[in-house]
Amino acid sequence: MKNVRLVKKSDSKKVNALLNSTFGPGRFARSVYRLREQRPYEEHLSFVYEQKNNILACISYCKTILNNQFSGLLLGPLAVELKFKGQGFGVQLVEYTLELAMEENKHDFVIVVGDFDYYERFGFNKISQKVNFYGPVDKGKLLIKQLKKGLSFSNKDSIKFS
Repeated sequence: MKNVRLVKKSDSKKVNALLNSTFGPGRFARSVYRLREQRPYEEHLSFVYEQKNNILACISYCKTILNNQFSGLLLGPLAVELKFKGQGFGVQLVEYTLELAMEENKHDFVIVVGDFDYYERFGFNKISQKVNFYGPVDKGKLLIKQLKKGLSFSNKDSIKFS
């Protein structure tokens, strides 16, 4: 992809500025940051969308485990510079990185805390089971995409992420 590239160490100030402007300082209080504090980002799945040396969007993933049995990834953060929202930069990053994750064939699923209306196009579904997450989470925004067959639960099952 023309404007999509791996994050470099030298990008950290620009990426942090983008995350701050997109999510504000309250982003560190979100439950997903409990996982991010425990596990580093997967560098090979951390990308930016860049035009004319300006980072307009970024995406990262970190590893997660479901029910001590299934290996997965937490998508996020995905951030797009506010004045460029709706131009497809985030969509390109999600599509590209999900394809890479599927090609790796190492993970059973990807989860994201986000809007179903946005993530449904990428194959994410709502979770109907009771969920034990890293902290408080709006269950309606906790979405999962199965990467490998065999990840199934009954509605009676409880799902625990670690």
